[in-house]
Amino acid sequence: MNDARLRIALAAAALAFGGAATAKDLSTDEVAALVEQGKILPTEKLDAAALAKHPGASIEQGAEVERHRRGYVYEIEVTDPSGVEWDMDIDAATGKVLKDERD
Repeated sequence: MNDARLRIALAAAALAFGGAATAKDLSTDEVAALVEQGKILPTEKLDAAALAKHPGASIEQGAEVERHRRGYVYEIEVTDPSGVEWDMDIDAATGKVLKDERD
């Protein structure tokens, strides 16, 4: 394999495996321990932060907390009253909305 192909293959591998290594889904027990330690907000408060951006919305099942390099992120989807789905990332420590994109 020549140098150019090797560099492309290594770059592709870094992208493929680097993304997977940057986030880790946390179990319910891990989330409860972080809430108890005061490192993240309770999910009820994180849900409230999402609903504050989309009043009257409903929360879809499957919300989760992930550990990222920058901290803990609550990933949630909501459906607003008009039926539009929104993908949201919320800083689990502060409740600040980091991402709010139409799905």
